Amino acid sequence: MKAFNLNSVAMGVAVAGLLSASVVDAATSISGNNFPFSKMNPSQTLEARPDSFYNLTMGYKGWTHHSSWIWMNLKKGNLYTVTATADPTAQGFHPGVACWYRPQGKGLVSVDYAYAHFYNQFTSIIAANQVDEADQKKLGTMKMYYEVNGYDGDGMEYPLGSQYQQGNVVGILDGAVGKVEVSFVAKNTGVYQCAVGGINPSSDLDTSILYPVNVSVGGL
Repeated sequence: MKAFNLNSVAMGVAVAGLLSASVVDAATSISGNNFPFSKMNPSQTLEARPDSFYNLTMGYKGWTHHSSWIWMNLKKGNLYTVTATADPTAQGFHPGVACWYRPQGKGLVSVDYAYAHFYNQFTSIIAANQVDEADQKKLGTMKMYYEVNGYDGDGMEYPLGSQYQQGNVVGILDGAVGKVEVSFVAKNTGVYQCAVGGINPSSDLDTSILYPVNVSVGGL
């Protein structure tokens, strides 16, 4: 495993805190990297960086613009499964998925916006008076109700260092390295959204580039 630099992580946490303070009421656009899924289009190959789901320099959160995003209309009471599989050539890419219920309508922020440049993988986000960070246009209230998260824990060194155990981020062991599945029963009928990224505790993968990740949604 690569050496852990405490100073660089501490600096990253400080930077993340500053970013949070500067964009507390400003939402960031993800319109160019937010893909609709449906019964007719349940599987797509997206892209993400290896450290986009759990990033040490972003306060252990996910990196919004280095992840991909998906959204779909779901029905209350139905079971859905989101599967993310890394490209076989990207050895050491461990995909991660986090999902939220994203109600849409008058006075609510569009699904094409995320709360900030980073996201918490395991909490709900309710934030009033959001504006577009680019042009300060009023957007309304952002509502993201947390459903589930998980990352591919197969093929990792255990126990992972404490820096990879900050918060309720769930490692899933299913025997398939490079793949993760998360499932949930929809509590509401409406739009759901998921972030798809990677966690990278011990790989030599270049974390500055995007890698293909196949994403499919079962139950649509």
